[in-house]
Amino acid sequence: MLKIGDEAPDFTIILDSGEAFTLSEQRGRSVVLFFFPNAGTPGCTREAAGFHRAHQDFAERNAVVVGIGPNSADAVRRFAERDGLPFRLAADPGGAVRRLYESERRFGLGTSRITYVVDPAGIVRGAFHNELLMGSHARNALKSLAATPLLPG
Repeated sequence: MLKIGDEAPDFTIILDSGEAFTLSEQRGRSVVLFFFPNAGTPGCTREAAGFHRAHQDFAERNAVVVGIGPNSADAVRRFAERDGLPFRLAADPGGAVRRLYESERRFGLGTSRITYVVDPAGIVRGAFHNELLMGSHARNALKSLAATPLLPG
């Protein structure tokens, strides 16, 4: 797992909308990346629901939320549509981003439930791992954002 103070690795991934998302292009705003094990499962649905309920709070903090899962692009798109998610999901079926962010389970057995908060300068300001308390991810991310320094404007 990455540590607070680490530079967030840059990546480009395709979102459920079909658009490309590049982390470095988000400089100037905070980014919340949450890694989930399997689109549409009960645990991942609860985790995404926490981010959905807090969507306005993230927007008020100028933060973009992106969920990243190991499923196909079609699977994450269906998950986002089914649950009416107001934020983007991304497919990482080969696990490249998961490995960059050290959110791969031991022996390559899937994705760990990890959330990172990346500040406007690209530095990790929050890192949370909890496989069982799915709702804690959004709450912890919001707490981290409240303590995240803004870039001088």
